[in-house]
Amino acid sequence: MEDGVLHRGKTFVVRRANPSDGPALCELFKKVHLKSDLDVTQERDPDFFALPRLHTDRFDVWLGENQRGTLGGCGTLALRPGWFDGAVRTVGYLSDLRVVPGFRAPGGMPLAFRLALEQARERDGAEVFYTVIFDSNAIARRALTGRGDRRREDQPRYVPMTPFNMTSLQFTTRKGRPRGRVEAATPSDLPALIELLARGGKNRVMGEVFDQATLERRLSSWPGLTLEDFLLAKDGDGRLLGCCAPWDAEPVKRTRVLGYHGSMRWVRAAFDLGSKLLRYPALPKPGECFRFAFLSHLEIEDDDPAVLHDLYLAAYERLRSRGLHFLSAMIPVGSTLEKAARGFTVTRTPMTVYAVTLPGSRYEGYTFRTSRPGFEMALS
Repeated sequence: MEDGVLHRGKTFVVRRANPSDGPALCELFKKVHLKSDLDVTQERDPDFFALPRLHTDRFDVWLGENQRGTLGGCGTLALRPGWFDGAVRTVGYLSDLRVVPGFRAPGGMPLAFRLALEQARERDGAEVFYTVIFDSNAIARRALTGRGDRRREDQPRYVPMTPFNMTSLQFTTRKGRPRGRVEAATPSDLPALIELLARGGKNRVMGEVFDQATLERRLSSWPGLTLEDFLLAKDGDGRLLGCCAPWDAEPVKRTRVLGYHGSMRWVRAAFDLGSKLLRYPALPKPGECFRFAFLSHLEIEDDDPAVLHDLYLAAYERLRSRGLHFLSAMIPVGSTLEKAARGFTVTRTPMTVYAVTLPGSRYEGYTFRTSRPGFEMALS
């Protein structure tokens, strides 16, 4: 590959990003709006590469630029060990796909995307990949997942894997206490915590290969994450039933609101009226950022909604005074865990995890559908 160049077309080039491209990539993200009834943009300054580094040390950011060197699009491919088809294999996560409106690269970005996956297969043995698309993003779904178009015959295949909701519990009034036992993790809990997360990863499609080194790496690299942030649900005998770690990703990414449209105008009006009467945080004004925490490292034995409900209550009470707007969890559609949000004011954002394979792959016809994907929403 010519000096990091993945593809050289007549009017543009796709190449591997280097640290000096960080500021331009941050500006690109600000330019691309994620539009629906809620118009937002995502921000990654001051260090664009901070988020993919939290995934793994093995990642490439690819960017497309025209002959004048103007940046018009980008995408990230991160590789890690994952449980798949009964064994530990190299799996890839595709993210950060952005194209500036008006950027001219006919057929180039899909071609570069395929070449990036082919390189990962040849260099690293990666044959299965996954990505996430907002269900409301009709343009992306049509461009990436559409079938029946001859122009797409040599493009990667997208297969719906897990429809889910980004389930956001709005911080409003005080809630009750957990019925069961929920505690902050201590060093003595480490063996049970690691065992639960390792077993959970093994039982997920493309699940994390989790061990003590994984946890230590995250505690040292995820900004602000400590062992004490982990909330543990236990039974009367002290057996671990579930865990989560509320984590604010603000140091590495932010979501800025640009406007409320359609139904969201009415939702905002009603919510903000309640905030004045009951003294909870109003939704951000256009130009301001959402402040929220992810329920990261979420693992629940037997998907018991009562256990998750207790963890919700404990996390809500811990974070309620911090001025956050909401607390978000990844909840698959149809899972028993959907019942855990009872009693909360909830906003659900439909999204789908897609499995991605190359044309002709031995896994092209694989049944990827699952309610337990190996996906950490906090890093999406």
